[in-house]
Amino acid sequence: MKALPFTIQKFIFCDDPAVQASTEGDQSQVQLVEMDAYPNVQAPLPGYFVMSNAPPNIEEAREADAEDMRQATQGITEIAGHLYGIQKSGQAAPELVITVHGYNTSRRSVERWYQDIFRYVNRHDPAIAQAANQVFIGYRWPSENIKLQRLGEAFAALPPMPRDLLIVGGIAGIIAVIFRFIDFGGTPVGILLGVLVILAVLLGTMMLALVLLRLVVYFRDRYRASNFGVLDLVELLRQLDQTLIRLKAQDMQAQTPELTDAEAYAQATQFWCNPETPNVRLSFIGHSMGAFVVTNVIRILSDVFDSRSVEKQPSANVGTVFRLERLLLASPDIPVLTIISNRANFLSSSLRRFAESYLFSSEGDVALRIASTAVNYITFPSRTQSRGYRLGNVAIKSQYANKRDYGIVNLHGLDQSFVLGTPLSEMIARSPDKVLENLFLTYERMGHDRYVTLADLFTDQSKLTCDRMTVADFFTFFDCTDYKDIEFKFNHGNEPQPQDQQPSERKGMLTQAKGKPALNTLDYFKLTLEYALNKRNVHGGYFDGEFSQQLLYRIAFLGFTGYLKTLHEDPDVAFDPHVSLSKLHIACRDLGIQSFLSPVRYRVDIQGQPITDAQGEFLEAIASESMLVKEDS
Repeated sequence: MKALPFTIQKFIFCDDPAVQASTEGDQSQVQLVEMDAYPNVQAPLPGYFVMSNAPPNIEEAREADAEDMRQATQGITEIAGHLYGIQKSGQAAPELVITVHGYNTSRRSVERWYQDIFRYVNRHDPAIAQAANQVFIGYRWPSENIKLQRLGEAFAALPPMPRDLLIVGGIAGIIAVIFRFIDFGGTPVGILLGVLVILAVLLGTMMLALVLLRLVVYFRDRYRASNFGVLDLVELLRQLDQTLIRLKAQDMQAQTPELTDAEAYAQATQFWCNPETPNVRLSFIGHSMGAFVVTNVIRILSDVFDSRSVEKQPSANVGTVFRLERLLLASPDIPVLTIISNRANFLSSSLRRFAESYLFSSEGDVALRIASTAVNYITFPSRTQSRGYRLGNVAIKSQYANKRDYGIVNLHGLDQSFVLGTPLSEMIARSPDKVLENLFLTYERMGHDRYVTLADLFTDQSKLTCDRMTVADFFTFFDCTDYKDIEFKFNHGNEPQPQDQQPSERKGMLTQAKGKPALNTLDYFKLTLEYALNKRNVHGGYFDGEFSQQLLYRIAFLGFTGYLKTLHEDPDVAFDPHVSLSKLHIACRDLGIQSFLSPVRYRVDIQGQPITDAQGEFLEAIASESMLVKEDS
């Protein structure tokens, strides 16, 4: 039996009588159990916890034992069985939604978050629970927490020479203090000793900086995410792909016993590759460094030898059974140029494979703006500071001089400019709202046009105008900088906390929500203090707010059209996507969210063009723009 690089457990509700009888009064609403425990306990949307078994330190690595392998294999079989059962029912295409956490996250906090998602989609939100074609996976890669207790370990791990320099620097620092009280005079020996002491202190300080960088665990987490988290998630999907093929092959052999294993497997592969067969739709929610994991997984899964990829028409199909569906990135810790079409964007061919893409961001995310940007200053090959910012800090430019405008800011332009039958690229060129002109990274205090928009970076680097289509046009953006709401949290995985707050008591979920056109240095300082003191979740407040959770999870599990249909309240009136979109606009406006709706989403979900036609048109336009980049360079 091949050792799988992950372990699998499943989420169950403990209000089942069989579970309550065996948990000795444990009242926890959601419990994480082994695969063979309570096989008859099942939620409408099955949920699983998949954890990479890579250790925080390589010295702690161990070989998977027989029990680990059995549990992982059983988990793969059960997950694939759910998906295959949905496919056989023919009622709807099976969907797999995978959530990936960020950097500096303990296993306990990850488990609680995934338990809350499982509880939310199964019990709290009936609109999602009614979609019985979903399977949820919470994936944990081997992140570790920042702990000052690891200072001794960090010092011991230093190589001999840096360790000696740190010790000598510490001693020199003590001597430097003593020098203040000892007069060596102006003798050459005294001057030489002083220079040597200062040099030793400087070198020791540099070695101390290395220790501190290790303590913040960013680079260690980045290594584990790249070399363990990404590859183990790819292996999970590969195993599910192969198991789904085998399940179909077993069905074929049951119907036609004379088929050999090889013949059945070949025919099962052809079945899944048939365009008429509904593929398993694959969606991701990636938070922070989890977005880095997700985007690199997609990059690996993309077949660069596929003729459609070579011809700049990449397919949404990956592997044999999967089809990329929805990508939701919340405060993604990836370069901002990820959504711009040029040579530096190594993810462009991967991101445009999704049917739907969304970005939740905040200008006040100091975890990205200060910490991540500063750390990546060492490794990211950028000559200027603006291009070093992370995608999670992208904000939507205000149309007013002294305040922000909220809601779907380009809704009027889409309603006025987009006409069915006109090519998508032409509509984007005519639209008064250009996505790159509306997204900004920072705010200069001096100068006439104080916003530094993506258009500035885009035009400067690739010599293209904003009238041409880019990967950014495929994303729908939700700028939650001024998002105000009441908190909605589950109490230790049980019932939600009482929501007795009034609308007037809503608070800023990610910032102080002062409505400024842009934040200043003092605002960032205050947010840093609040984040350090755990008074405001500036990096993950999307998963705390009542409305933002509904918006994020309904889009992830139902899609944008499915979400709009949940806003349709009158069963006696035919569903009108324009009306539901207006309701979304009003909700965002009232709660301080700025949104920029993707032109592709408007064309597909509002005007009703088939996604395959719109996506093909989009990819063709992107391919032609890529050729123009080469000609202009």
